[in-house]
Amino acid sequence: MKSSIGIASVLSVIVLSGCASGGGVQKLETTDTRACAQNFTYDGSFLAGRTFKTKDIVKGVNPKTAIKRAAKYTAEDGWNIANIDKEMGIISASQNVSFGDGKTAPLTISVDSSSGGSEVRMSYSISGGVTAPVDAVKDHFCATIEAIQG
Repeated sequence: MKSSIGIASVLSVIVLSGCASGGGVQKLETTDTRACAQNFTYDGSFLAGRTFKTKDIVKGVNPKTAIKRAAKYTAEDGWNIANIDKEMGIISASQNVSFGDGKTAPLTISVDSSSGGSEVRMSYSISGGVTAPVDAVKDHFCATIEAIQG
């Protein structure tokens, strides 16, 4: 009996360690050919929390217009915008977490000048114990970039 309890304890530790490990950055395997989907990555785990990221170049849209369009789309999509730093090209926003007792999940959109347009980078983080469907995050990122394109 002792050995089965010991084995169960060791297996529990191994399983929980795997869930808690941050893991490396993972690239989403997708048939979606949009650059925002092809550049989409995420890291972390359910227990440790996750960070999702993407980037894309938006041709023909200057950073000032890109920030304006991104902020408008983000607000209309229900995000709480905490700050827009037009000079730095950064939008800080968040969403309340369902059943999160006041927790929020931050979204950062940064825009820099790129030859002939703007480079857009997006990052969304969730804390441990919170989940977000990977494809839904990717689709939101791409929809934001499409809104910037106009």
